[in-house]
Amino acid sequence: MVSLHPFPSQLHKIVMTTNIDLAFEHLYPVQSYEPRMDGRIAIPSVCNYLQDIASRHADTLGFGYHDLEKCGHFWMLARLHVTMERLPRFGESCRIETWPSGNERLVALRDFLLHDEKGLIGKATTSWVTVNTTTHKPDNPETVLNRRFIPKRDRATIFPTKAIKRLKGGEHDIRLVARRSDMDINNHVNNVHYVEFCLEAIPRSWEEKNRCLGIDIQFRSESHAGDEYVSACAPADPDGPHATFLHSLTRLSDGREVVRMRSWWIQA
Repeated sequence: MVSLHPFPSQLHKIVMTTNIDLAFEHLYPVQSYEPRMDGRIAIPSVCNYLQDIASRHADTLGFGYHDLEKCGHFWMLARLHVTMERLPRFGESCRIETWPSGNERLVALRDFLLHDEKGLIGKATTSWVTVNTTTHKPDNPETVLNRRFIPKRDRATIFPTKAIKRLKGGEHDIRLVARRSDMDINNHVNNVHYVEFCLEAIPRSWEEKNRCLGIDIQFRSESHAGDEYVSACAPADPDGPHATFLHSLTRLSDGREVVRMRSWWIQA
């Protein structure tokens, strides 16, 4: 875990103003380095957008990275579920709207709607924990958040299952090593790189003919530069019309499952 300033012995809620907009929008033009060979961005680019806008909005509301640092906490993404109707191309833009959507036990929820110039193209939801920098354990999100900052509106989407099914045996696998450039501000492997690591196990022959339009990923353990993994995947029972894969990322040094993921695909 990242080492931050010692937190006060008495926990205090972050003081935030009430005259704020509880939803936040930002426009993400597709950059020249993002599209794949089919001319469209891939799911990891979408995940980068979601991570960025969540951080931007938390900063404006008063519970961003530096705000939590002052009271001895930091955000850690616990789960991410995103589904897209289509993926933008180079020259297009993605407009994203986000808002805090609830607190459940030890997690804070945040939802997202994604639009192109013609309308809605995707939905996402996330769960986050507020990790105590002294105990390295989650505290109740209401330690630093206040329910009055959750707007009364419909959810964008919900997690499809209570937990992601475990992959018992992978048909395809590959070995990977986390690089220093994969680290984030908390000195852990960045969440989006885990998505990329899981997708690396997909056979190239499959990816050439199919496009991933959705994922549900559960982050189970942090890891660091130099950690070695086995990324494995296998086809699963399809969810509706979409072909489905289960994924696992396991650390070789201790056999720990770092992330668990489900992905959805359509023919390209």
